[in-house]
Amino acid sequence: MTTTKPEPGSPEFEACLNQQAQKWSKELFDKEKPDDIAELEKGIIAGPKNFKDVMPEKTIPEDIAIDRKDKS
Repeated sequence: MTTTKPEPGSPEFEACLNQQAQKWSKELFDKEKPDDIAELEKGIIAGPKNFKDVMPEKTIPEDIAIDRKDKS
């Protein structure tokens, strides 16, 4: 059995994508989360508190120092 995919950009293609996305979303969000993973939604997200802490102007000297340390 072969199925042909609709032509990209066509209304049928968009409907097919929408249907597939809804199926995947349902599978993803309907599953029960294990207890150890469910707890991960609570608390602080990992990363800098300020986006300026990851700007190249600040991180380049730090990156160079790490590279030098790794080479020695």
